[in-house]
Amino acid sequence: MNLAYKQRRTRIGWLTLALAGLFVVAVSRLVVLVTFDGPRLNSLAHSEHTAEVQLAAVRGPVVDRDGEPLALSAETRSVYARPRHVFDSSTPQERSKLAAILGMKPAELENKLKKPSPFVWLERRIDLDKAQAADALGIEGIGSVAEYKRFYPESNLASAVVGLAGMDGQGLSGLELEYDKMVRGEPVSLNFYHDALGHPILDSPLALQTAEPGAQLELTIDSSIQSLAETQVAAEVQQSGAKRGAAIVLDPFTGEILAMANVSADPSEIHDRLHNAAIQDAYEPGSTMKGILASIALADGAITRDKTFYCENGKWTIDRRTIHDDAKHGVLNLDGIIEVSSNIGAAKIALTLGADRFYQGMHAFGLGYRTGIDLPGEASGLIMKPSTWREIDLANHGFGQGVGVTPLQLAMAYAAIANGGLVMRPYIVKTAYDAHGNVILRHTPQVMRRAIPPDIAHEMNQILRGPVNGANGTARRAKVDGFEVAGKTGTAQMVNPNGGYFQNRHVCSFVGFLPADDPRLLILVVLYDVGHAHFGGLYAAPVFSQIAAGAARDLGIRPTTDPGYDIASVFPLPTSKNGHSKITPAVAPDADDAIPALTGAKSPTTPNFVGMSLREALQVARRLHTTIDVKGDGYVIGQQPDAGAPLGAIKLTMGSLLADAALPGSSATRGEKSARTLKSVRRTK
Repeated sequence: MNLAYKQRRTRIGWLTLALAGLFVVAVSRLVVLVTFDGPRLNSLAHSEHTAEVQLAAVRGPVVDRDGEPLALSAETRSVYARPRHVFDSSTPQERSKLAAILGMKPAELENKLKKPSPFVWLERRIDLDKAQAADALGIEGIGSVAEYKRFYPESNLASAVVGLAGMDGQGLSGLELEYDKMVRGEPVSLNFYHDALGHPILDSPLALQTAEPGAQLELTIDSSIQSLAETQVAAEVQQSGAKRGAAIVLDPFTGEILAMANVSADPSEIHDRLHNAAIQDAYEPGSTMKGILASIALADGAITRDKTFYCENGKWTIDRRTIHDDAKHGVLNLDGIIEVSSNIGAAKIALTLGADRFYQGMHAFGLGYRTGIDLPGEASGLIMKPSTWREIDLANHGFGQGVGVTPLQLAMAYAAIANGGLVMRPYIVKTAYDAHGNVILRHTPQVMRRAIPPDIAHEMNQILRGPVNGANGTARRAKVDGFEVAGKTGTAQMVNPNGGYFQNRHVCSFVGFLPADDPRLLILVVLYDVGHAHFGGLYAAPVFSQIAAGAARDLGIRPTTDPGYDIASVFPLPTSKNGHSKITPAVAPDADDAIPALTGAKSPTTPNFVGMSLREALQVARRLHTTIDVKGDGYVIGQQPDAGAPLGAIKLTMGSLLADAALPGSSATRGEKSARTLKSVRRTK
């Protein structure tokens, strides 16, 4: 074997090794690309040939209890750009025309296009004609997609309740935020293929998708009552010089909110959609706390209605602090203390009750806790632990100083007095429907707890009529023609952040319900930051009266003529010689279901009156052409003769509003009455 042959073999060997090494390197690189970089490269290739535009769903409408729209969505167009394509396919003159169409300065458009992003929005939610004009320029990389803009057809009605939706369709406040996931629907990311030049392939199957519209919310709010409440509160804010005001109208038996008004004297805050003072702001309730205190003390047995307290002729020093009344009062019982709103009398009741029992009673009424309403940002108020109370603190708490409650908390506490002692969960959304009309949410009345027994609630119902109807009542301007009203005024000094209280800045309020013998409406009015001598009875009570009168008309609540039930208990009906009534009975159309068929029988028998209100009992008596003897007030809790006995003169005993209708052992009639009452607030046109 010669030298040349050996050298040739050596060179071939090294070349083989080199080629084998290169092959190993190539295979290794391929393994790395497939195993480690494959997903990234695949995604990169996919992104080079696909594009994505997210289509927002149509935000569901918000309507009041009668279907009147409070929030709707309208279709608009949003213009976008792919900057690289725009610069490659257009001249500065063409881009200037685009800027003019969009209402922008050319320099502003250029700055947006120079952003280091493959996609930029030029203008969001503009009119369709502007978007079409932009498309008509034919600039490569300019396009538009459909988007939906939220608008409120009733302008700022219930603005703090309905809330606000942002530019991208997200809820920012109010119901728009609370039910955002339900109302916003299901947005769709629209994907489509495009060629190397960016032209979309229109037959892409990925583009054949549509967004799922959001749900419709049906509220408990009545637009007419809401408008009335806002108008009346705004007028009083202006007249009294208050900084702001709030009003709540609700059904005490169900917890349905019929109106929630928030008004500000500041022009920049008149229609604030981001803040709802009725649930988010705490204030010292003043003398409206006396109704809660009296309820707790009666239920606890610490006092009786007849127990008297010496009110020190208007000035009393305790723990080196002096408590004042607005007038000199001597010895007063509970009715008198509530009627004239004696701070000293309330302070002595609180001291008799004790800190622990008062604290527990306030919590039973829901004070110091969130009510659970379906609105965001609800405050819990502020009630300190009784272990921190001094004697003067307990006395002050008795007339509503030193504790913080929200307007809604106080309204629900008084609703418990009105409905027989039950604390209800308030709610705003009644029903929600999906895009196909199917019910996906329905709220019904929910009892949270019992605050006081029914008999105590009935007793407080009678006591709270004193401030409105009593000779020395502080709320005589809360009267409503045709109705008996029960309620309580409140005036409290505003807290000074630097310590103590402002001398000339007050919160005045009134909370009440009507008709007192069969409550259908609970209304709270609060005016914040008013001057000295602006008492609740002079300024908040008239607003209550105006709202109550209008709401009663709107809901078709019949006036009660108030024949003086507590004075004359016998109601004879004039009869003719043949024994039949000369008066044509006027029976309410919706009362027929509550009244059994009484005519046509040869020998009529006595019906079951238990559970009826006095108004219903009178209607039945008229149909029977008989007389009734009534004792007490409220609902019928006893009768003579019993149901089924031969018909004759009837004696009825009235009592508790609820009489534990939902508790075991109650009569079917009484339970049916409660069911009828829960359904009683409805719109009639």
